[in-house]
Amino acid sequence: MWKFLLNNQCAITFLVCRARIDVVFVVDGSGSIEASGRGNFRRCLRFVKNMVRSFTISRSYVRVGIVLYSSRTRLILTFNQNRGVNSILRTIDRIQYPRRGTRTGAAISFALSRLFSASRRGRSKVLIVMTDGRSQDNVRGPSSILRRRGVRIFCLGIGKRYNMQQLLQMAGSRRNVFTADFRNLGSVVRAIKQKACKGKRCKEDVLFYN
Repeated sequence: MWKFLLNNQCAITFLVCRARIDVVFVVDGSGSIEASGRGNFRRCLRFVKNMVRSFTISRSYVRVGIVLYSSRTRLILTFNQNRGVNSILRTIDRIQYPRRGTRTGAAISFALSRLFSASRRGRSKVLIVMTDGRSQDNVRGPSSILRRRGVRIFCLGIGKRYNMQQLLQMAGSRRNVFTADFRNLGSVVRAIKQKACKGKRCKEDVLFYN
């Protein structure tokens, strides 16, 4: 792996996942995100963008769905709206910070009913849950349902106030739990991508990030 600077961006050689996977990002938009530091929500969105860049986006390979949650859950992107990586990145840039509470369990159930119910046969299914705190609703039940239906759940605890017990309840295994500070989210992109793409086809590419 190597790095260099170009137009204030850092570039690294990166193995890009080329596989038949449906990936859903469940993004925390609760009020505690920015309470922990101004600009943290945009840092979370930057992480999602860098994850998207680590996949080969197409209807034949990786398809991406995005759910934004706080007290309510909002569908940002469906699998059928995937029109290339740049289109997805622009959609992420337009996401507005909702604030309010934290209902992660409801967001997981929402992802099952609105996204994974439309997932095609023969495709791996991955859910990436981002949270910086404790959910105000039950996460064990909906997560168990998803795992029984073949969805692999990866949890990212951000900052210092995440609840490890709930992360384990969602992921089902410590091996699928990752943690990072808001300013260091780029450090886990590679590890999560490798887990999501385990045993699948990858190619070497260059990833640029800020």
